[in-house]
Amino acid sequence: MTTTTRVQELKSLLPREHQGISHFVEHALESIDQFVEQHRQFVAAQALYGERINGKEEVLFRETISDIKKQLVVTLEKTVEDFVHKGDKHWSNHFKDGVE
Repeated sequence: MTTTTRVQELKSLLPREHQGISHFVEHALESIDQFVEQHRQFVAAQALYGERINGKEEVLFRETISDIKKQLVVTLEKTVEDFVHKGDKHWSNHFKDGVE
């Protein structure tokens, strides 16, 4: 499942008045994708000018970006869980300061 699909699925679980939270995550993911594209273009330009590209650094960059995107979705999942269990005295909130 793609991150976009998962965010849309989570959005549907949020109360209508709080669905803006998922918009933030969508915008953050889009911003990260734009950053990755800019990085790709920069590295390609460096390669064209004869700069040696360190493959290990590029792999680390891609893995780090992937981890950040996953963490954004995990945080949204936790937020949705807190909303779904709002009022449940047996639920231990992920975020102690609440979700509203």
